[in-house]
Amino acid sequence: MEVIRTPNGLFLSQSKYILDLLDKVHLAGAKPLSTQAATTTPTRDDPFADVPLYRQIVGTLQYLSFTKLDISYSVNQVCQFMHSPIISDRTAVKRIVKYLKHNVDFGLAIVSSTSLSLHALSDATWAGCKSDRKSQTGYCIYLGGNLISWASKKQSTISRSSTKAEYCSVATTTSKVLWHKSLFLELGIPLTDVVL
Repeated sequence: MEVIRTPNGLFLSQSKYILDLLDKVHLAGAKPLSTQAATTTPTRDDPFADVPLYRQIVGTLQYLSFTKLDISYSVNQVCQFMHSPIISDRTAVKRIVKYLKHNVDFGLAIVSSTSLSLHALSDATWAGCKSDRKSQTGYCIYLGGNLISWASKKQSTISRSSTKAEYCSVATTTSKVLWHKSLFLELGIPLTDVVL
């Protein structure tokens, strides 16, 4: 991970790690893609033979998502098939890697801020997973202007409405915000405001 000091704070990037991944999977010469997810999902396909390679690449993508929250959703999707990936799962992983080539130098900026306000955003899809009809939760938590926590993950229950999916997402986000609030209080950092 590269940490670059800027006049306003820090910039975290994993450019070298991405370039190493591109070389490892023989996509250094591939055309970069501006989107990371395909619009269609195949329902049936042949098994992908090299399961350990699939798991290794997906693990690398998980590590990259520490500074590249834009791939969190797509990485979450391909993680669901770690036990028995199919050819289309491998294609989805290659698409994410080609997307990373498109924005190798993107990263996470941490700027100095006097605000100690903790605020969060959340969203949900309703029945987005075609196989089990579960919804997806996504959230971002900020301290001042800095993103400090984010996730995109499948909900554990099946929601019967978009309202319930959103409610579950807000409940998950609230629990994460309360955990962060507790952490900052334990560290002796007084928060000025907590907003959901």
